[in-house]
Amino acid sequence: MGLLDRLLGEMHTPGADGVRILDVPSAMNLRELGSWPTPDGPTQSHRFLRCGSTRCMSQKDRTWLREYGLTHVLDLRGQGESPELTCPFARERGVSWTNVSLFGQNLSDPALVAAQKDLDYLARGYLAMLGNHDAMRQALSFLAAVPHDECALFHCAAGMDRTGMVAMLLLGVAGVSRSDIVRDYLYSFAPVRQVDHFVETGEVPQALAGRRLEGRLQTVGKVYDAVVGAHGSIEAYVRACGLSSDELGLLRCRLIG
Repeated sequence: MGLLDRLLGEMHTPGADGVRILDVPSAMNLRELGSWPTPDGPTQSHRFLRCGSTRCMSQKDRTWLREYGLTHVLDLRGQGESPELTCPFARERGVSWTNVSLFGQNLSDPALVAAQKDLDYLARGYLAMLGNHDAMRQALSFLAAVPHDECALFHCAAGMDRTGMVAMLLLGVAGVSRSDIVRDYLYSFAPVRQVDHFVETGEVPQALAGRRLEGRLQTVGKVYDAVVGAHGSIEAYVRACGLSSDELGLLRCRLIG
């Protein structure tokens, strides 16, 4: 069995069909958590959006998102990144905005990446975030409290690492497979079709040379397995963070109807 098979398991679900990627020109790394398959049906759209920095998002695009249903924004950046000053949704009328700092630095900062011989530091950073149970509880409680017919967006600086961990938890609570959780994570680093080709064949397209997708794949696989190995499931981890049964039920209801 090859590396990809060991990390991902057999791939039974199709790649993104375009519905998850939202065409919002001034947004960074913006996509839906909707339409991922689960044992209880696909995850719902217009419930959770993930993205990178909103700092340069135009008023036109923010208005479009409001019309899409956006009413709540969770900013996962640290205070050193001045979230209240640099997220325009913090001052947007009709939007409930909150900041829950998961980690004090951008793990995708090129200077940090260049200073490392491998990507193991990412796994350590992710596990440090996940070890901050109180912050994770605050973040998930905020998302669970969003009214059922409204939409929440969560973001960090690049929409890759901190945002990726919250997306992993939400999709895991919904019952999305490990392989699809990994696929969603990798969509932050390369175009959908190229990621799909990579995870389905193990071949890195020439256009992706140098992006170290293999390292990213191994990192998120190790982190997912560490959480499940320690707690038994993503749901059990979320409970260990202090999320109540009612809140967990609300998250599941928002995710899968």
